[in-house]
Amino acid sequence: MTQVTAPTPHAPTRFHPCRPVMALSQEEKHERASRSLEELEEVIETFRKRSQEFQELKKVREKPGMAASEVKRLESGVEDFQETFKQFGLDVKDYISKHAPHFAALGLSLDLRRSWLDAVNKSGEQRKEAGEALEAVRAACRNAKETAKKELLRAAKVRLHLEEDPGEMAVSKARELVEMCEDKVEPFIGIPQNKDENEMDWIAKELEPMIAEAEEGIQAAFTQTQEHPLKMEVEIEEEIREEINEYLKDEAKRLQMALGQFGRRTGRVKNLVANYQRDVQKAKSKELLDELKPQILEAVKALNVEEASAEVSEAIKEAEVLSEKVRSMALMPAEELQAIAKEMDAKVAEAASSLEAFQDQLCPIEEHTVEEVDDYVKQVLRKHIFSEMKGFQAKLDFFQVRLKRLRGILERCAQQIKSQDVFRLKKVRTKVLAMMDVFREDQADKGLEGLPSKDVFRMLDKDEDGVLNREEFLGFFEDVFPLLQDKYQQLQPSTEELESLFEFGLKNDETSLSFDGFERLLIRFMQVVQTTTMTKNVAITAGEVIRSLKPGELLEVLGGPQTNSAQLRRVFCRAKDGAIGWVTVTSNAARSAKRPTRNTAPSLGVTGADGWSWMVGVR
Repeated sequence: MTQVTAPTPHAPTRFHPCRPVMALSQEEKHERASRSLEELEEVIETFRKRSQEFQELKKVREKPGMAASEVKRLESGVEDFQETFKQFGLDVKDYISKHAPHFAALGLSLDLRRSWLDAVNKSGEQRKEAGEALEAVRAACRNAKETAKKELLRAAKVRLHLEEDPGEMAVSKARELVEMCEDKVEPFIGIPQNKDENEMDWIAKELEPMIAEAEEGIQAAFTQTQEHPLKMEVEIEEEIREEINEYLKDEAKRLQMALGQFGRRTGRVKNLVANYQRDVQKAKSKELLDELKPQILEAVKALNVEEASAEVSEAIKEAEVLSEKVRSMALMPAEELQAIAKEMDAKVAEAASSLEAFQDQLCPIEEHTVEEVDDYVKQVLRKHIFSEMKGFQAKLDFFQVRLKRLRGILERCAQQIKSQDVFRLKKVRTKVLAMMDVFREDQADKGLEGLPSKDVFRMLDKDEDGVLNREEFLGFFEDVFPLLQDKYQQLQPSTEELESLFEFGLKNDETSLSFDGFERLLIRFMQVVQTTTMTKNVAITAGEVIRSLKPGELLEVLGGPQTNSAQLRRVFCRAKDGAIGWVTVTSNAARSAKRPTRNTAPSLGVTGADGWSWMVGVR
């Protein structure tokens, strides 16, 4: 291995100061000029030796295989000489500028002046040669560094290519499985003529698990190739870590590209089998169609169409009679509409079933075949029959149009029933909210004014399981019923109404009411739309201001609305920070400004006991 020694650093050149020219004799002028020339020549000679010593480093270009540590020493030598080269140029320039006037003095010999000029020129030549040597050694240093780095990369790549690399092994396994499938599928290549169908079916069955295993192997190999080999205990030098990372990415990409090809080859195997089976089935279908077409067409021609379609026609007529009864569905009682819609739905289902049976009669495939016939054959046979018996298609289309109209009427009935249910539940919820106000008043008399909704929920949740079952929900209102005064007795909902409201609050397959569902049904919320204040009393003038309310705040309604002496509608509310007090929802001068809005139960659209949702702060 080449050993490189950095040259000794060059110390800045030191020159002797000179005395004023006018104070010297002719002899002293000559002596001083000679001394200046000697000093310059000494500096140039010293730099020349340093330059020659440095130029020895150029030999590294002829000795490849330099170690990384030696490259670093070479770089250090280049940096040192770079500083020496720079300092030499500055020192010589400064020295010449200061001592050149000495050689302009009268009486100096021509030889001395020529020697000075020669020394100045020589310093320039030395600096030029040193600059060329510096560039040459710097280039050699770069080449050596690149060579050393390549060697490090080569050695690292060798270390990374383990004999039992998981990624390579997984790819090889996947390749082996794919090749086994390709060998097995060879009989399916080409036109499947003169091939035993049973034998081919057996090969296809054997291929199924083989293809599945190959696909699993490909997927497993993908996973292995995505794992970074540097996670293993392989030491990589810091200066080549970035290049090694890129190399590993390229290697992983190469393996993944191969796995992509394996996937396409596996797909080709499946396509060969599928194409063969499709061609076999197509040939069978053609043979079957040639056999069935005349038989079925003859049977259909002998069919009494009017008699066969009588059952369909009768069922559709009965459903149409019922549809006439729901023309004014918007004015019908909910119970009557539901009963007629239910009966009509049964008749439409009966008509659809009869129509399907009639279609089977027009294409009696099962009567002429022993085995199951695929849909393609049925479609071709029906198309053939309808092309020969054109009146059949027109009759089927007529029945289908009538059934479509009846289904549309049923959909409108369902929408109307849903709308009536929502309206009915809206009235039930209005009663329930009024009962909640009575409950809150009773709790306030017991010193529990302004109970948060979470506390009310816990009071209802007797078994403390975090949800309200049907018995807990109904039991709560049974406890509240005795609190209703005579004037509120008409607000008492029936058990059936409460059960329907409970069902409405459930989601999906729930059997118990969550806290969110409880809030949607039994708690009112209002949103502040304009800056206003919350006061302690109903009367604004006599009420202490608790705090201001900002637009966007959500308030839980605890009671009201009530109308105070100033004819302002006021509600008792709780803010999120726990503040409790009265707020104005509208004013006497702007009653028309009341705006219904949706609360957490949008399908009911009710947040107030009077059927309106009031926006807090509207003036």
